[in-house]
Amino acid sequence: MPEALSVATVESLLSPWRGPRRVAEVHPLDGGLMNRNYRIRFAGSSERFVLRFFDRDPAACAKEAAVLTLVRGDVPVPDVLHAEPSGSASFPPFLVLEFIDGISLRELKKRGDLQSIGEAAHDAGRVLAGLSRRRFDHSGLLTPELTIEPGVFENATTSGLIDHFASSFVFQRRIDAALTERVKEWARSRESRHTQPISVSLAHGDFNAANVFVREENGRWIVAAILDWEFVFAGSVFCDIGNMLRYERTERPRFEPHFSRGCMDGGLQLGDDWRQLARLADLPALCELLTRDAVPESVVDELRGLIAATVGAEGI
Repeated sequence: MPEALSVATVESLLSPWRGPRRVAEVHPLDGGLMNRNYRIRFAGSSERFVLRFFDRDPAACAKEAAVLTLVRGDVPVPDVLHAEPSGSASFPPFLVLEFIDGISLRELKKRGDLQSIGEAAHDAGRVLAGLSRRRFDHSGLLTPELTIEPGVFENATTSGLIDHFASSFVFQRRIDAALTERVKEWARSRESRHTQPISVSLAHGDFNAANVFVREENGRWIVAAILDWEFVFAGSVFCDIGNMLRYERTERPRFEPHFSRGCMDGGLQLGDDWRQLARLADLPALCELLTRDAVPESVVDELRGLIAATVGAEGI
């Protein structure tokens, strides 16, 4: 849970946007691992908004605002009401966003109602298919203007990305040489088997149950909004599919087969080997997380296990 902010502080921050309206309530929202989010309400109104600070990467504020505006007709997202991409006073850049009623798909999953989970997972797949219609000529990180950022990630292959992250001293401290070589070999061998070109589209970059907000409407669970777009990039839709199904287990399915059916109902052509492609596409993201020094050891152990399971190296 982020630290509390006073009403006076928020009123000062929002003075260019709020006009004569007075802030009545500022409530910290949990769930943000790297950026702070607060629910705000003006006096005399029940309407609520979200104040979102970009603590991790200040440049992500302008990029997220641009992406939310771009995809609004394709997928459900909160409306951008105000943006301060340069920040204000001692505060980092921030957005004021429409408040979305609902709960995270992660919270719905904890309730254990398989029918509700299946309905929401199906709609999440359908929504992801809509996002994939935003195409790019080639892959890479995105600038705040939503152009491809030149550098090591432009047009990078999966095995190239893994080699890049594996060269990190932090990664090498956490993953032994034998498992690292197994990961590299596994990625290279599977990458070479897939000769069909994979289209490059807008990828959320953190498409998982925590960022999929859902609610029940007319007796059925649907996606209310996709949140937290700071990691958006141009890449394969299989990156988002792999992220979404990262913790899915054959012996204890939760999102499947509903999620993949939703993808296909939304227009995605997954192919027979889609699961393999999704696992391959998600592997660089797992490796990248292990290059972050701030990741706690408990999460490192979890990531190490996910990587070993992905490449079939549980006993290596």
